[in-house]
Amino acid sequence: MNWGKDILFSLVLFLLASFCLLSILGINSEPLPELKLDISKPTEPWIIEIIPPGGSIFSVLANQNVPPQEIGLLAYNFGDYIDVTTIQPGDTLKVLLSEDKQHIKKLMFVQEPTTRHHFTVSGDSLIYHLEALPVKKAKRIIEGTIQETLDATLLTMGFAPQDKQAINNGLETEINFSRDARNGDQFLVFVEERIFEGKTLPGRKIFYVQYTGERTGTCELFRYEDAEENSVLNGLYTIEGKSCHSNGVGFPLSVIHVVSSFGKRLDPFHGSWANHQGVDYRAHYGTPVYAVAGGKVTTASYNGGWGNEIRINHPSGLSTQYAHLSSINVHKGQNVKKGQIIGRVGSTGRSTGAHLHFGLIKGKKYINPTNLKMVGTEKLNETQMARFKSQQQTILQEMENLKHPGPLITKK
Repeated sequence: MNWGKDILFSLVLFLLASFCLLSILGINSEPLPELKLDISKPTEPWIIEIIPPGGSIFSVLANQNVPPQEIGLLAYNFGDYIDVTTIQPGDTLKVLLSEDKQHIKKLMFVQEPTTRHHFTVSGDSLIYHLEALPVKKAKRIIEGTIQETLDATLLTMGFAPQDKQAINNGLETEINFSRDARNGDQFLVFVEERIFEGKTLPGRKIFYVQYTGERTGTCELFRYEDAEENSVLNGLYTIEGKSCHSNGVGFPLSVIHVVSSFGKRLDPFHGSWANHQGVDYRAHYGTPVYAVAGGKVTTASYNGGWGNEIRINHPSGLSTQYAHLSSINVHKGQNVKKGQIIGRVGSTGRSTGAHLHFGLIKGKKYINPTNLKMVGTEKLNETQMARFKSQQQTILQEMENLKHPGPLITKK
């Protein structure tokens, strides 16, 4: 009897082991469903281009063999959202073309790792979205001692060339470095830095500069900030409100945003390459336009494609041009002063929208207006000085708080 039970028990174990083995090997009486990859959603074929040295949005898009007229209209509208003078080699442009490669559907332009400009093409216009990744801002005081030159010392301490130049230009209005600066002179700079993923981004905002030397004495500069972020007045001034960049011509507008720069570009009207004989500034219709320097008005009338146009001859031998105006406030033969309102922004003549075309002429030849050294003002006015004095006190208090932080208060 026992041996019968043993045989039965062994048979059961054999069947169980066989079933387990078949399960492990994947053998089943019913076929498994066939696995298929989902390829119904094709990936979008984005073209990624890096802006090369000497390159531009125009040249990068032209390399993709997109029709020139489309590139011209797109690139011109592009400038309404991004000041083209801020485009630098190394910036990234991502482009999504239509299936026939004849139209641009979307763009993404990346400046720094933190700022991404998204564009969707809709007819002749763009739908724009800005994606700004969170950036930490931190203020700190940087102190140093001159070794050889201020330039060399600032660069050694990690200041970017543009920051170094801003400090140098400001101090040079008050100090004769070739005569009075000495090794061992002291300087202090109060800056705001932007930090992303533990790294300091280029471009510090400089709020205060102090230079102290045996021969130079002590020189202080403070940052003035107007209500407008891109105001031409923003920058370093002496305590008394004197500009650190007073020996230059003025700006034609109070706020500067370059839509289209000087030189070769695709014309937004007919799509062919043409030489743009000036700089286009974005501005609202009716914005005041200023004479950049004193001189005599030689043209103040409608002039074909230029629309309402003003031209001024200056004692330097140069002439300036202000085109597409909505109105003209001066007349031919009139003498004007630097900073005087001469007209207002418009879109007359051959124009795609309200803006100011500013040209610079030497003899009969147009030259690049960015070669001019432009300044916001020689000295802040009474209203601006009141604002400046308040800003000075805020800057000094923030520096004091950094030097002597108060005791930490813990909650019980």
